[in-house]
Amino acid sequence: GTFLGATYAGLFPGRVGRLVLDGAMDPALPARRLNLDQTAGFETAFQSFAKDCVRRSDCPLGGKGTAPAKLGENLKAFFRRLDARPIPTGDPDGRKLGEALAATGVIAAMYDESTWEQLREALTSATKDKDGAGLLALSDGYYERDADGRYANLMAANAAVNCLDLPAAFSTPDQVKKAIPSFEKASPVFGEGLAWASLNCAYWPVRPTGEPHRIEAKGAAPIVVVGTTRDPATPYRWARSLARQLTSARLLTYEGDGHTAYGRGSACIDSAIDAYLLHGTPPAEGKRCE
Repeated sequence: GTFLGATYAGLFPGRVGRLVLDGAMDPALPARRLNLDQTAGFETAFQSFAKDCVRRSDCPLGGKGTAPAKLGENLKAFFRRLDARPIPTGDPDGRKLGEALAATGVIAAMYDESTWEQLREALTSATKDKDGAGLLALSDGYYERDADGRYANLMAANAAVNCLDLPAAFSTPDQVKKAIPSFEKASPVFGEGLAWASLNCAYWPVRPTGEPHRIEAKGAAPIVVVGTTRDPATPYRWARSLARQLTSARLLTYEGDGHTAYGRGSACIDSAIDAYLLHGTPPAEGKRCE
């Protein structure tokens, strides 16, 4: 959505009214860098979850006082055990919880800190009771799978859009193998899996039409770019970069967790954006909210 909004501003700067780009993408980056940055974003989000988890009595990955980095090691070891021996889920279709579904379930919970309690419960059931139902439910929600086993088209549409916007991050499995160390450096927990996930556009049947490019939108009215410091899906560095590209941008920063900032409980963020949308008053340059 923010890429579409920024593209519109670049094409028709004179028609920009009151435009807010929340959870911004950086149009100047190639696909491989986007995937690598997002991998780091999920690691940042997981470390925030881990710091919260170790303060609680029900943390399934480590007791109170455990270093958050150790929780990542424990989670990765759990994924490896699932890869070797998937666990039951009670699913009527007989699906078991393996590494891929479990990792997707954890990733899904990184989008909103209100889901962290559900994630702790799901991990507890999976690690202690060998019951993968909770993580499977998180994964199914992410993929928009309904009770009848049917999927919405979100993931297919996502691939269709992304694979047309930019040349593929990788062309061959060998390229992924060479890049895995850099992805694991960005995220010891999710790096390898997200590196392989970045191969999807290599097999898309339609050639890309877009290229990485800066968008300046010279002459546009003020454009508010919103970035969340621990956003897993659209890392904060993308918002800062887009705000530097757009000549009329005002960067509004949310010091917090989850994907995007507006309407997520910060009165500071909501009032700043509402004032702009309703009255045309953009936030002050460099404004930060918690």
